[in-house]
Amino acid sequence: MLDQGKYEEGKLVSLLAEDSEYAFQLIYDRHRNRIYKTATRFLKSPILAQEVVQDVFLKLWFSRKNLNTNQPIEAWLQTVAKNNIINRLKKISNEWKAMNELPFITESQTNVTANTVQDIEYTSILNDAINSLPEQQKKAFLMSRTDSLTYIQIGEKLQLSPLTVKTHISRALSHIRQELAAKGIVISLAILTIIF
Repeated sequence: MLDQGKYEEGKLVSLLAEDSEYAFQLIYDRHRNRIYKTATRFLKSPILAQEVVQDVFLKLWFSRKNLNTNQPIEAWLQTVAKNNIINRLKKISNEWKAMNELPFITESQTNVTANTVQDIEYTSILNDAINSLPEQQKKAFLMSRTDSLTYIQIGEKLQLSPLTVKTHISRALSHIRQELAAKGIVISLAILTIIF
């Protein structure tokens, strides 16, 4: 008897290799919570755990053409998640070690300031990309990502069909990706799909 779950996952991976955002979303919905819980257990931080989820699915999207449809996608995701978590733990360990070796607290304050500036610059670039969207796309995108509304709910508010809303959001994500890439920021996805 065929293992229906394995067959279905293999089909999803095949569709993903053909750039199916729907297949990506299904895989994401199916596996994100497990990855999040694992990351939270080791990193002790919901924010870092969410970053792991984002990184894992970003890598999935960029690796979609090279996945083996005969191997369980869950094993691939768990391996990527494990490596990501280990790298983060090493980084945290190195940061603590570096802080303990710093002779003056002012030096670590400089690092914090540099990271804060970098975060502000990134947020500014992202906001610029969102603000450069056509008005209807921007509204649909923000309602979906900020207000967590469904396509149907957004459609009702904007008097659009859910399919039109989906098209607006898809185009918005594509535009944001292009804007970020133009600024040298290679990011997501669907990953913007996941990040937001």
